[in-house]
Amino acid sequence: MLLGRSGGNASETTVGQYSISLAVIFKQGFITNVLNPKVALFFLAFLPQFIDADSSSKVLAFVLLGLMFDLNGTLWNILIAWIAARAASFVRKTSRRVGATMERAPAGRPCTRG
Repeated sequence: MLLGRSGGNASETTVGQYSISLAVIFKQGFITNVLNPKVALFFLAFLPQFIDADSSSKVLAFVLLGLMFDLNGTLWNILIAWIAARAASFVRKTSRRVGATMERAPAGRPCTRG
């Protein structure tokens, strides 16, 4: 598991001792998703049922539906990340003790499960 901390520069993230640019992180995530066979199987199995059989351009309709899916997924993930960041900021500002507990809790959780 990688633990990243954002430094002063908004375009880089520090992971351990290494500084990685956000462009490299985005590129790695993009390649991982493009080469993931589950994503291709999902689109090949799910999207064709929404394309009219009499459509003049089935490829264009398939691409358009895929782009709409990507846009909706991106907006949803941005919303979830924003909510999580606001909640974490609120908890850290409200109580330093709760914030400290949040920082330690993930490391201590496996010990409690035996």
